[in-house]
Amino acid sequence: MTEEQAYYKNGFQDSIADTHSWRTVENSSKFTLSVLQPDFKVLDVGSGPGTITVDFAKNYLTGKDGFIIGIEPTQELIDRSNSYKEEVAPELTNIQFQIGSVYKIPFDDNTFDLVHAHQVILHLHDPILALQELKRVTKPGGYVCVKDVDIESAIVTPEKYEVLKQFRLLKAQASKSTDVRAGRKLREKALKAGYEPTNIVTSMSYWLIGDDPKMKQSRAALTKNRVENGGEDVFPNDEVKNLSAKKMTLELIDEWEHDDSAMFAVTNFEIIYTKPM
Repeated sequence: MTEEQAYYKNGFQDSIADTHSWRTVENSSKFTLSVLQPDFKVLDVGSGPGTITVDFAKNYLTGKDGFIIGIEPTQELIDRSNSYKEEVAPELTNIQFQIGSVYKIPFDDNTFDLVHAHQVILHLHDPILALQELKRVTKPGGYVCVKDVDIESAIVTPEKYEVLKQFRLLKAQASKSTDVRAGRKLREKALKAGYEPTNIVTSMSYWLIGDDPKMKQSRAALTKNRVENGGEDVFPNDEVKNLSAKKMTLELIDEWEHDDSAMFAVTNFEIIYTKPM
């Protein structure tokens, strides 16, 4: 049986969800705007803490029929998303969050104008089944919009901070579900899921942290909290080695944060699939 929530396999942790709470449509899902319409019915699969979902509802799905549903298999994330929505946009009536698995999306075939999955496919044991489900619930003529980071492409500079990339790679590999080359393999996975090659549009974007001191400080604080409290291991079978790696990582993050020359960059791959009529 496919594990429903491999990403929080050790149980829900706020410190992990916190590292996703800065995401908006503008900085994370802008690629969807070439096809998104104000009256679309949208499904946000793996909606996390709900920040992108709420942004879609508030600022983009502004037509009379515009509506978005965010699904997650973890109740704590649904609760957190609803709390966020009430905090920043209590007036919204075109949004809801509910329990749902990407492996068995709780909606009929051909339901949504656009189905969105941001940083979801890379963390799954069965990405092909998930991509098939995204396509299934999309209307003919509608769009499947998927984005995955390519962790292995990350650049951390100057060179002395390369260990931070290695920590991230080891953590991903220890999880046994995260694909560190997911971005570059996204189109390949879509084809294996039965997507028509001529209906796929592939694009790339990147996240770059370096020039803005406040952004560096914020990302560093979130990352340090996750390393300390996220329950994620890099050496799950060697606690001494695991604690040593975390200690070194925390020290390096602190140094990186205050180094004016330090930067972090990583590539994302995106696909927009138009479902045949």
